Amino acid sequence: MQALLTNLFSRSTQQPELREGIPVLPGALPLVGHSLYTMGNALTFLRDAEAKVGPLFWTKNMGMYTLVCMGEPGFELLKNKVTSSEFIREGSPDFVGDSLLSRDGTPHRSLRSAMSGPFTPRGLTSSGASAISAEVIESYVTRFPEEPFSLLAQTQGLALDIIFRVMGIDSSEMEAWNRNYREFILGALPIKQDFPFSPARRARQGRLWLDASFSRLISMARGKPDMPGTLSALLKTRDEEGRELSEQDLIQNLRLLALAGHETSASVMAWMGIVLAQRPDLWDQLREEAVAAPDLPRSPEDLKRHPFAEALFREVLRMYPPVSSTGRQAKEDLELHGKRVPKGTTLLVPLGAYGYDPKLFPEPDRFDPSRWMGRRLPPSAIETAAFGGGPHFCLGYHLAWMEVVQFATAFARELARRGKRPQLAPGTATPKLTYIPFGAPPKKTRIQLAAA
Repeated sequence: MQALLTNLFSRSTQQPELREGIPVLPGALPLVGHSLYTMGNALTFLRDAEAKVGPLFWTKNMGMYTLVCMGEPGFELLKNKVTSSEFIREGSPDFVGDSLLSRDGTPHRSLRSAMSGPFTPRGLTSSGASAISAEVIESYVTRFPEEPFSLLAQTQGLALDIIFRVMGIDSSEMEAWNRNYREFILGALPIKQDFPFSPARRARQGRLWLDASFSRLISMARGKPDMPGTLSALLKTRDEEGRELSEQDLIQNLRLLALAGHETSASVMAWMGIVLAQRPDLWDQLREEAVAAPDLPRSPEDLKRHPFAEALFREVLRMYPPVSSTGRQAKEDLELHGKRVPKGTTLLVPLGAYGYDPKLFPEPDRFDPSRWMGRRLPPSAIETAAFGGGPHFCLGYHLAWMEVVQFATAFARELARRGKRPQLAPGTATPKLTYIPFGAPPKKTRIQLAAA
């Protein structure tokens, strides 16, 4: 289906119509516009679109126009100096709510200042979140079967368990939290009609269950000031004016953190395992580093002993970004790529496409972890665009970094102990990157553990 759509788009001979002097991308389908293209390999679609009509173009989605801005001018929009994120709340009030993602200016800075401490490298170590993450990862990889299995199914369970454990949720309650969370994330789908058993109805019911459960969890954590984990640390934080987080702020942002921290990390871990299953040379290099380390990393100092695992994390994230794009709204008239863009325009910033910019990454279609090795400076802002940019840069960046390096190390150590290595199961095709809505490999993609 995706190959057919790509073919239809690439063969379109329509002369682009102009809107506000900017080309409207040809190839839109009746009613749904370009939305089916973007639910496939969105990065290929965006790159092909740029080659066809240039770096600034309109797309149609369900009758609505969105302006796509490729290149560095698009990345600059993330600074929110001339754009806003608040429109996201209006389009998805139940799913996003009044969280960090949909706040700007002083309200955003106040909330961010109160929440950021526990998510710094030091904060993750002092709260015990890094140790909890390592414990969960080790418990999962030791149970990986040797017959073919879906790595994504394993990493999704693992990543969600980490998030819930650092929030202080007991392991006996995980099944109910997992079930209701899965219902809640149906709210990310574009189907907003509310009727019995619809995604919107199921998402709302899941959200109500999660909100009530988070409220109980917060009450419990207030009575246990020494409880390890991120939730306990968040209860101790204060904003710039010395105010603690309200329960409503905590609940709305804990929901968001569970979403961002689970789906994205699970996807990167799964893609990493799939890459390693096809590249014995990379596997041997990772195994050598992992076995030489005394344990899984739990602090910033520990991470320095795992440069190759970190390079794998960054290269997997570059080539298989879990989120393809993000949105902003123009607060004033803008000029982008020499064109006037009117105030109120909905803009799309192609986060995932920056990893394929040949000016930043020579031979961008080649998987090469060595491009991240031996650097004296940390990655630049645009090189970490998969986590966003500007004031809305992902709060969970350091947690994801720690989790994925821990996973790579634990995976390699456990398989070395068994005398095994990963490989794609017979009959399993190399998966392609698609977005429904996150860029995860298909669950049907299976790996197996073969003799080393």
